[in-house]
Amino acid sequence: MYRLLIVEDEKWEREGLRDFLDWKSLGIEVSGCACNGVEGRKIAEEIRPHIIITDIKMPLMDGIQMARDVRAFLPDTKIIILTGYDEFEFAKQTFDFHAFAYLLKPIRRIDLELVIKNVLDELEREESINEEITALKSEWMEYARKNRDYLLIDFLNQKTELKHIYELPLMRWLDTFKNKLVAILSLYPRRYERNQGAGMKDDVVKALNAMLGTKGIAVSSSELKQEIVLCIDAPLDGQQLKTGILRLMEEIKKLGMDCIAGAGEIAGGLEFLPRSYAQAREAISFRFIAHYNDVLFYSSIKDSDRNNWDLTGQLIEKADSLSARIIHFIQKGDMNQSTKIVDDFLAMLTENISGAKILFNRFIMNIINGLNTILANNQEDSIYVSLWDPEKQVVDYSMLDSLSQTRDYLTGFLSRVAVNMKKDCRDENIARTVLKIIEEKYREELNLKRVSEEINLYPYYIGSIFKEYTGRNFNEYLNSYRIDKAKEMLHYKNMKVSELAEAVGIPNASYFCCLFKKKFGISPGEYGELVSRRQKGV
Repeated sequence: MYRLLIVEDEKWEREGLRDFLDWKSLGIEVSGCACNGVEGRKIAEEIRPHIIITDIKMPLMDGIQMARDVRAFLPDTKIIILTGYDEFEFAKQTFDFHAFAYLLKPIRRIDLELVIKNVLDELEREESINEEITALKSEWMEYARKNRDYLLIDFLNQKTELKHIYELPLMRWLDTFKNKLVAILSLYPRRYERNQGAGMKDDVVKALNAMLGTKGIAVSSSELKQEIVLCIDAPLDGQQLKTGILRLMEEIKKLGMDCIAGAGEIAGGLEFLPRSYAQAREAISFRFIAHYNDVLFYSSIKDSDRNNWDLTGQLIEKADSLSARIIHFIQKGDMNQSTKIVDDFLAMLTENISGAKILFNRFIMNIINGLNTILANNQEDSIYVSLWDPEKQVVDYSMLDSLSQTRDYLTGFLSRVAVNMKKDCRDENIARTVLKIIEEKYREELNLKRVSEEINLYPYYIGSIFKEYTGRNFNEYLNSYRIDKAKEMLHYKNMKVSELAEAVGIPNASYFCCLFKKKFGISPGEYGELVSRRQKGV
């Protein structure tokens, strides 16, 4: 029932309005009557009516002033003004808050019924809109509760504006932190198989949140694979901050995982948190020269000797010298000396973190160019290093997860080159031929038997050479290549899973989905939705 307040100083008119219409049949209850504006305002504060019918001229306070006062705390109440003919123009000129309607005295039943019908229609329309808004807010809050990690990651990546999610409980809580800071933890399972990583990651997130309590939050996302993002209330003292992060990493070690952390700088306000996240991501990109359980601070990378050009020049000269010595020993097949030089080079990087990427790029480029020069007269193909982009002339550091892996990669690569030097690169050429066949015919039914028919070698021999060269057996590499192609297709085609599987040479859609999820952590359908969200800027 809608509540009605009648304000009229003449008793007989006030009582007449009460009985003028069958209010209950209209869904209206006459909840109060007042004889002047002061009393009307007081009753309005108590009963908070949906509709007010008021006269203008009344003692103590007229209807216009009362309506202005009521509008201040009941902005949506529908106010109907009763006025005599000689007061009508005055009322319209001075009534600056927009009355719903004006009725001339004496009131006719048909006029009041029409106005009330319009009032009810407006109230029902507003009620419907409010219910819809309430439902949408409820749906949004439920979505936010279930997807808070994704929303936070999107905000940190500046894909969602703060104003759109500021009212979420998570954001209001983070805003209470005095010193906001983002850190990224890169995880490395030790005691479990790789396909158990997702479950382990969930366990780590739970353990970290239990430790952080009200001082921070740990979140993860399928986009981040083996990474966890921390938003914490950080101490200003750098040593205390490092101690706190190391304490969290010790907890991760108890769960059977090693970890490297990258930390941004403290953000003054919630709106600056994405900057701290970007800094943490820059810091963690230097994990290729970090030991397990090291903390990389953006402030250290930013503030070290990167801008000291004299020092940088000296380091570049040293990197050039070391790379030249490696080429010399590789020619001789001396891996012992080559390994020692790799260790010297990596030690130089760890002592000069901010310049590590420049030096590493230079080192790899020198080795590739030097070896290609030596092999130019011996073979048609050039030296291939998977982490080197020849067009951009940069290393893909995302392929190197730690200092130990960087060392293993360099020594493994150099060992293969040294062996191939002695074998006149015959095996490498066979492996490259197989890679070319995979690239051209991955959409077809492909196996070692078919490959052997094309290059006239036994399947077992081809398989052993291929595994030695790539580190993976033929089927494992082929499936990985097909899944990578499927991922590329999802960026520019909207395809059904069955069609996508067929397009990359895996007719069994169920098996295709298992391979895709094993490699990327999410199903092809979920990845397609993720790509669609990014393209729409959601």
